[in-house]
Amino acid sequence: MHLCLLFFKGSIVYGKDGIVFPKYGIYFYCGIFLLLSIFLMVWRLEHFWRSLSPVNRWEYKFLVVGSYLVCGAMTWTVSHRLTYLRFNPDHFLLLSALLLFGWILILYAVVRHRLLNRKLFVSRKVVFAFVAPLAFGLYLTILGFVIFLMDLFGLSLPLVLYRLLFVIGLTAIISMALSGKVRHSVRFFISTHFYINKYEYRDEWLAFSRLLKGALTENEIVNALDQVLAQSLYTNIIFIWLGDDKHGYRLAFEKKRLTDPKKNYHLSPADPIVAFLRKHHHYYREEKGHEKEIPEKTLFSELNIVLAVPLTIGEQLLGLIALGPEFTDGRYGDDDFDLLTALGTQAASALLAAKMAEELSRTRQQEVWNIMSAFILHDVKNAAGNADPSIRQNAPAHLHDPEFQKDMLDTIDDSLKRMAKVQDRLSALKGDISPMSREVCLCRVLTGGCQKLAKRLFGLRVNIRCNESIIVKTDPDLLLHILENLLINSLEAGATETSVGIKHFPERYQVEINLLDNGPGVPAELLPNAIFDPFLTTKPKGSGIGLWQVKQILTGIGGNITAENSDSGGALFVVTLPAGT
Repeated sequence: MHLCLLFFKGSIVYGKDGIVFPKYGIYFYCGIFLLLSIFLMVWRLEHFWRSLSPVNRWEYKFLVVGSYLVCGAMTWTVSHRLTYLRFNPDHFLLLSALLLFGWILILYAVVRHRLLNRKLFVSRKVVFAFVAPLAFGLYLTILGFVIFLMDLFGLSLPLVLYRLLFVIGLTAIISMALSGKVRHSVRFFISTHFYINKYEYRDEWLAFSRLLKGALTENEIVNALDQVLAQSLYTNIIFIWLGDDKHGYRLAFEKKRLTDPKKNYHLSPADPIVAFLRKHHHYYREEKGHEKEIPEKTLFSELNIVLAVPLTIGEQLLGLIALGPEFTDGRYGDDDFDLLTALGTQAASALLAAKMAEELSRTRQQEVWNIMSAFILHDVKNAAGNADPSIRQNAPAHLHDPEFQKDMLDTIDDSLKRMAKVQDRLSALKGDISPMSREVCLCRVLTGGCQKLAKRLFGLRVNIRCNESIIVKTDPDLLLHILENLLINSLEAGATETSVGIKHFPERYQVEINLLDNGPGVPAELLPNAIFDPFLTTKPKGSGIGLWQVKQILTGIGGNITAENSDSGGALFVVTLPAGT
């Protein structure tokens, strides 16, 4: 109401008995609002007093009495103003005395019984939601104070300029509220200056738990983890590696594209960073003591990674989370380490559960395939057994008949071919792979194998680019079987040319064989892993076993295979083998 006297002087009249204001004006409604607020406060005080125990009432009695005195004084003066529609100057002195006495009682109760010795917690979400309105309110307060000073010194502010300043301030506040960098900077300032902890661990944990409810696969879990990290942390450089101690760790996610598509960011199990994270809860570049274990130039220094935590559960290292520097120029601390450790443990549990569920599903499928193979082998055996009595019964009487001889040979040859073909494919289904590994020259094995397969690969030109010095430790017969399946797959898919290239990675103790054809490529829905599922094929006469058999054999000899479509067209299969010594 006193602010109304300052800014709305046009509707008041100064008289001998005080300041008179019109009925149903701004002052009248302001008094009504103030009176209702006082009644609400009195009602809350009544409820508060009734809820206190007899012991607590002794501590709070002066606080409640002082509050009632303040409310009573304000009720009396506002009621008088609304009744007589005037401000009486004589009442201001009495009102000030009553308010001062009431505040003295309140202050005495607070100090005497330490009533403010309470731990008050205001949620960060509430504080963040009030930042923009508070900034706009401060702007309006400053603008009003400037107008007051100008009016006090007899200066006038044009209405157009006043409204222009109002719109400019509102636009500036909205722009800052919509700016992601400004929002993160404000959040960082509030969290580090007004709260004990930098993060609300419970809120982040619950948010991640809600996202994990519908996450059943590895990609869904990684996306949920990224969403929580992006909302919580003050960095936009996030990397996630996933894998195991056997095959190493692949780059599964990157928040900001900083990697070179032509480079391989695979972390081997023997990588110094992986070895360091197995022993420690985190890696922080600014900390001292890890220089002896981690070289100065690593993959992390190339990607500007300053913080990494492992994704571990028990003794298993399932991956790692790596972060770049904060865009607030702040330093990572214990709050960041604790948050990442908590989220990393939760993510590792979800990843392990998804992995075990996938392995269980594959085991059940394997059991079904084994049962099916037993039925098929039984049928093949019956077919061969039925053909044998027929030949034995008719052979004595028609053995010298040329036509019978021809039919007999055709029958036997056909049965043998069918049994051999089915048995070869079903042996892979049962997992009976016993490799005889030895060190061989990879170039010679591939070149010799293509020469032997020349007749079967009629219509497919194979170009081999290799270095004869590359040695691999593998089973050459199984490797030729893999090469045969891949080349026949390209030929049946419609390719007329296949390029075979070899890459050697000494630091990873691996050799890659790249087979790129000029065919139509692999359907997108089968990439990256579905193409290797059994009985899944896109060819009319295909069985869907060839590529799955390749995958099984490579797993048995310690290798791996991936498939993708080349940018220039055609399918690209990458076979990884362990290098020789």
